[in-house]
Amino acid sequence: MKITHVSTAVLESNFDWTLVKVETDERITGFGEAFLGPGLTGVIRDFAAILVGEDPASIDRLLRRMRSSCVHASPGLTFHAITGVESALLDVIGKKFKMPLWQILGGKYRDHVRIYADCHAGEALESITPLLVPRTPEWMRKSGKERGRQSVVSLKHHGWDASGQDHLTPESYGRRAKEMAARGFKILKFDVDVPTPYETDEYNRDLSRPEIEHMASLVGATRDAVGNEIGLAIDCHWNYGVQSAIELARAVEKYKLTWLEDPVPPENIRALGVVQRNTRTTLAVGENHYFRLDFERLIIEAGLRVLAPDVRKVGLWEGRKLGDLADMHYVNLTFHNISSPLGTMAGVHLSAAVPNLIALEWHASSVPFFDQLVKNADGPMIRDGKIAVPNRPGLGIEPDLDVAYKYRKPGEKFFE
Repeated sequence: MKITHVSTAVLESNFDWTLVKVETDERITGFGEAFLGPGLTGVIRDFAAILVGEDPASIDRLLRRMRSSCVHASPGLTFHAITGVESALLDVIGKKFKMPLWQILGGKYRDHVRIYADCHAGEALESITPLLVPRTPEWMRKSGKERGRQSVVSLKHHGWDASGQDHLTPESYGRRAKEMAARGFKILKFDVDVPTPYETDEYNRDLSRPEIEHMASLVGATRDAVGNEIGLAIDCHWNYGVQSAIELARAVEKYKLTWLEDPVPPENIRALGVVQRNTRTTLAVGENHYFRLDFERLIIEAGLRVLAPDVRKVGLWEGRKLGDLADMHYVNLTFHNISSPLGTMAGVHLSAAVPNLIALEWHASSVPFFDQLVKNADGPMIRDGKIAVPNRPGLGIEPDLDVAYKYRKPGEKFFE
């Protein structure tokens, strides 16, 4: 079996969903999904030059060859492209040998994967470009659902605009928590790095006492709304300095968070360790790390007890090896995931194949066409806060290309 063609399609959702298609001379086609990034589809098409004519079953060698070919530009965007191709290759292999991905990864530990719901901080669909610029997707414009006001770009808050954001209150957080818990989710995550009435300097990574108290009130309202039976996590998106992160982590200790995510920038592992050693709140970090060596340092040097790698950044092959590394140190994994159904189901296979899983993220609760993208689906993918691990060959699902075309991104090729 030989690879004959590699192509892409991009959908405009809350993020760009970049789908990868690998075709073979045996008429077996595999699909995957790549993590977003500016210029991503061009990188994937460039990789076709070294993939066409190769045997897709030589997965480890092909991954090494792709990584070696762009060592001068790695990791980042190039790894986003590689892992998207990787998923499509594994889908081909599974279909060829009549094996689900979890079996290729070594077997499964569970038949259902627990999903945690990312509740953002708002109640409507927020859509941003790969450069984190707010947008109205083309399909919303055509359907007459365009929002009346565009958000103001903010480096600190990823597009949030403080004016008119009446949903950024403890009461609205509590309502959202109840809503998502009622849908069966046992772990909820909320953004707390949102505008407050006390904003000062956007760039100095500092939090004043009133800001911290306001953020803690958001967490307290969610805890009061759902009680102690529901796990809660909060996300800070790398926005704060060491001291502010410590003070925030201490302020929310009484709410018994499942984790506090990314309080300081990811590159300084020593700083992460200082924060973790100065609070009883568990930190979760890893969505902007790519190598097992990085995660080993997070465990050993920073003393982290929960790692949060992104499925689409580390990939399935590396992710399975990372699961073993973390398990050696009795550390748990909670996989970050902002994908379409394709990337989410790839995460399900990986989550089923590692022993030390807490949960897999779902970031698309406000995307109206999420389940429509699955061809011949027999209902919602997520049921009672879980996804059933499929036993069908490969990924176990196929994209509905007619639905995907409806939500395609203008200016991008649609599988050529």
